[in-house]
Amino acid sequence: VTLEVGDYVLSPEMVVERKAIPDLHASFASGRLYSQAESMSKHYKTPILLIEFDPDRAFILQSVHELGDDIDGRSVTSKLALLVLHFPKLRLVWSRSPHATADIFGLLKANQDEPDVDAAAAVGVPAHGAAAASESIVNISAQDVLRR
Repeated sequence: VTLEVGDYVLSPEMVVERKAIPDLHASFASGRLYSQAESMSKHYKTPILLIEFDPDRAFILQSVHELGDDIDGRSVTSKLALLVLHFPKLRLVWSRSPHATADIFGLLKANQDEPDVDAAAAVGVPAHGAAAASESIVNISAQDVLRR
């Protein structure tokens, strides 16, 4: 099943967008992650950004030398901070490997209803003839930084 919103739907209320570190950097650079977070937050009660590290590499987003004291539009950590501030429902989950991700999914799904496959596939698909108008109030400054 191809999903328009998220990579995994764990329950009718929970969706996950999975990013490996290189994908995270590329998605921030293109502005795509902002749109993905916006869609997940609009359609699901619990949107989750899962950041999956390579098990053969250090568990870091960026080097210590790249960290600063202030918000920096080029910094991945700054962009993550702005993303969760702009989308307060968004949860960050860290995983060391695909195997750890499977374990995390099992824990997140515990005591949750199973998602309806057809309903999950229909989320985010525009209705026939529907206009693509945004209904939310947006913070333009945060949008600009996150879409860079």
